[in-house]
Amino acid sequence: MATVGENIRSRRLALRMTQEELAAVLIRLLLVSVLGNLYLWDRAETEVIVSSDPARYADYIGGAALADYRDKLDMDESIFPETINGAGMSVEAFQMVYYDPWDPQYLCCLTMQYEEEAYRQELARLAEYPSTEYLGYYGVTGFNEDYRPAAVYADPMNGFVYALDGGDGRIVYVEIIFCNYFMDLDYEEYIPAEYLPAGFDASEGNAYRVKMLGSAK
Repeated sequence: MATVGENIRSRRLALRMTQEELAAVLIRLLLVSVLGNLYLWDRAETEVIVSSDPARYADYIGGAALADYRDKLDMDESIFPETINGAGMSVEAFQMVYYDPWDPQYLCCLTMQYEEEAYRQELARLAEYPSTEYLGYYGVTGFNEDYRPAAVYADPMNGFVYALDGGDGRIVYVEIIFCNYFMDLDYEEYIPAEYLPAGFDASEGNAYRVKMLGSAK
């Protein structure tokens, strides 16, 4: 039978453990709060870099790109043309967007107009690309019926790189690259809706992200 002294010591030990557990919980909550505030501050302070200058295309796309743009989460950019200054081709529109609050995010939309022979050669090059599966990723059901997907590289976590054949010598190249199953950038602000995959949703609370993170538990 426990003595009065032993009971008091047991109560003190239990109280001390409870206080230590409470302190641990409070420390964890404080860390979460600090990290959350740092993330929000970083998002607010980090500059969104936008370039619409096709003369800088090689700075942003391909293996010879500048350091910040070279390794895009191991996504394959080879769908994009190696050059946009060759014979029989011209740039109709170009925009690159880069944002890196904690993890890098990239958007690019390039619209090219090709003359007949250059167009034929480019379609042949894209036809040889080993396109990946993409349906179902981020809710995607296909593409705008006015554009035929000529080549697609999709990653179940990190996004899409693809080329759309618009006919009459026109090809649109798009990349939407991010991590953690969502994008901070408002991609609809930079990529025309007609070039986005049908059903695509990479917003922070997207259903695909909820599904994938749930299945990882």
